Amino acid sequence: MKTSYRKYFAVSVFILAVGVSIFLTIRVIDKEMPIIDEWSSPAVAGINDSILFEIFRWLTELGSGTFLTPFSIAFGIFLWFYSKDWIAAFMLPIGTMIGYKINYWIKLFVARERPRIFAEAEGVGFSFPSGHAMVALIAYGMVIYFLINYTKSRRVSLWINVGGLILILLIGASRYVIRVHYLTDVVAGYAFGLIFLMIWIVVYQLLISFKSRIIYFRSPS
Repeated sequence: MKTSYRKYFAVSVFILAVGVSIFLTIRVIDKEMPIIDEWSSPAVAGINDSILFEIFRWLTELGSGTFLTPFSIAFGIFLWFYSKDWIAAFMLPIGTMIGYKINYWIKLFVARERPRIFAEAEGVGFSFPSGHAMVALIAYGMVIYFLINYTKSRRVSLWINVGGLILILLIGASRYVIRVHYLTDVVAGYAFGLIFLMIWIVVYQLLISFKSRIIYFRSPS
């Protein structure tokens, strides 16, 4: 029963993410400023010289391509040596890189201008959806998934989930706080990232199942 509920929940979350991503994409393509952006943008308009800005300016680096790409490769190598799971070791960095490429294509398709340019924080090019929010959710989401797979303690699993979720949310929020993205860019980044992450995990599970069947049929009777 618990497995069925989890599947229903996962399907519901996936459908919600698809709905949010489609809705926001259509609104932005229509060149209409979503109400949430009209309300939220002024809140961070004058914090450039504040401590809050500096904190989030540092946090945003944890979702940058210059950090996540080598991090995903290093963590993949760790998975390979720790668990001998070569499928997970490859899927983490590959998923991260594919995530960046998909984000780039969506940005070209939507072509939304940023609230402002901030090259030092990778705040250049088009705005929708946030690459930091999207790929941080993909990369750290896979890290969370793989770590929990190898963790027997429920308490440790809970802390991994909570800590990872907070980190992902802070990275996305940092893009809004330093004003290189609208709030809807961040929300859409999470939606697209969640869609990709869930599909990528299903692909991983299918590959593991396929690998197990090959080993079973090759094993001596």
